[in-house]
Amino acid sequence: MSNTHLIDIFKVGIYQVQLDIDNQKLYDFCKNHQTHDEGRVISNVGGYQSNFLNFQDKLLQPLSKEIEKHSTKYLKDVLKGHWSQSLSDMWININNYKDTNLVHNHPGSEISGVYYVKVPENSGCIVFRHPASSELNHYYYNTMNLGEREWDSYTASHWEMPVTERVLYLFPSWLNHYVSPSHNKTEERISLAFNTYHKGE
Repeated sequence: MSNTHLIDIFKVGIYQVQLDIDNQKLYDFCKNHQTHDEGRVISNVGGYQSNFLNFQDKLLQPLSKEIEKHSTKYLKDVLKGHWSQSLSDMWININNYKDTNLVHNHPGSEISGVYYVKVPENSGCIVFRHPASSELNHYYYNTMNLGEREWDSYTASHWEMPVTERVLYLFPSWLNHYVSPSHNKTEERISLAFNTYHKGE
């Protein structure tokens, strides 16, 4: 009788942690900032995306410190790097009904992430695209007439992550991702996105 082994050779780790942050102060900061910053259009379709924030701002300091702490831990524990991470930029995303963010990644940084300030029901998810997503579509087209397939980490070309207030997600900056459209007609979703890098001495 032969022994069989399943060996995972490539993985992508998404880091998740819930922070003890005063979201009301962050909410007030984001809404106030929106009143005097016209914002920009990068990956967003509809909604509001701010220009880069001054993450040294006193109101952002509690979150900034948590981001640098956890991104350094993520780098060391998961990505096996041995250097501390520093924030390079941060911005606000505010999405209303049907607003979305297109597929993109974050060149020029090492770790990227998002922190959720306000998350009403049915306001969309963050979705990560497998680095070989086009090749994985092979499974869909070859079996589309053969009944349902159970999608998992071996076969899925996309992976939805739920969004919850006070949750921080971290991921490699090269990983393509997007935000699904909000279906909430009355409330907006607010998040703070960011990048980190190795600052050096």
